[in-house]
Amino acid sequence: MAFDWAKIRDMMIMAHGIRRANDKFTLYYDETNNIRKFLLTDDGTNVVQHKNFVLGGVALQEGQVLPDISSLRASLGMQDNAAEIKFRHVASGDFEVVLASRKMGCFLAWLTEHQLAIHYSSINIVYWSIVDIVDSILAIDRFDVFRILQMEIKNELYRIACLDKPTFMTLLKQHGYPNIRRGKVADFIFDVEAFLDRYKSTTINLPALMLQELIRKAHDLVELPFLVDDEEDVLISSFSSFYTTSILLFKNAAHVFDREIQVEKSLNAEGFKQRALDTDYRFSDSKVDPGIQLADVTVGLIGKYQDFVEGNRLPELLARKKAWNATQSENFDLLRRLIDFSDDVSNGFVHRITAMDSAYKNDTFMHGLPSKTHLL
Repeated sequence: MAFDWAKIRDMMIMAHGIRRANDKFTLYYDETNNIRKFLLTDDGTNVVQHKNFVLGGVALQEGQVLPDISSLRASLGMQDNAAEIKFRHVASGDFEVVLASRKMGCFLAWLTEHQLAIHYSSINIVYWSIVDIVDSILAIDRFDVFRILQMEIKNELYRIACLDKPTFMTLLKQHGYPNIRRGKVADFIFDVEAFLDRYKSTTINLPALMLQELIRKAHDLVELPFLVDDEEDVLISSFSSFYTTSILLFKNAAHVFDREIQVEKSLNAEGFKQRALDTDYRFSDSKVDPGIQLADVTVGLIGKYQDFVEGNRLPELLARKKAWNATQSENFDLLRRLIDFSDDVSNGFVHRITAMDSAYKNDTFMHGLPSKTHLL
């Protein structure tokens, strides 16, 4: 089935109220945590740590020129024989250690001084892989009453799955997920229901009740529309769709990517080249392209931040933030202001695919918005 990309783009812009999607930005990209494929295995998955995939970098507005990075190199103490700036030259360690880096402060201050926006897509790979269970059921008309709480129900499924992720992944593996064969749906739904019952909370909440009811009513389905005729055990076959989505959303922008063989192959395939016929995108060598060097440090920092938020509950996040030293607090404020500035340029620059709880944590922890209690 051929997708009408122009129509899909219009729907994305309308659904999310994306501003300035038609502007002539120049977007530089790099990535972090690209595991190439996410697979179910006999031991769980092909990777031990389920870190967010992050694609992003820096953005220039129309008429803006990429600044000379020699002053940045000097502030970072880069040697003359160092060919390029990499994240490891600026900081290493987990997010809080990175936040304590004087060099990271120099980097963030330099971006701010030159009014460079950042952009990124951050994808929780486990959430992305399992929510098709809910979306497949809700794609069927008789379940439309549940759609008003679709995001809350998906959040609840993800939350419970994470209470015993190894067991849930084993369950998926046993049923050939994401290829639930026609006529075998009832067996799969029965096992999902049993897992949910095992870990259901004693506290009553509407999303949990809706999830339980949705799964119970799905026993008689013959097929799950988004989970059939797929390759067994392949949760994510490639991350190239996140590249193509950005290109097609910001269709008038110039897109400059770091070299990545598999993605290059995908984007140079005839099918995509036809869809993106009038779009300016290219792959460049980071050693000779300062914009990609800035993107490398940016996504490295964002990746560390996403790991930190996804891996801790809100009370723990707030307690640790209160204990930060002056450098950590100043650098975090620089990051927050940079993200706020970038979102003001275009709210399409900050894109996260994750559970509602994680989005709520981020909003409170980074932006100081009133905390929303867990959906329980």
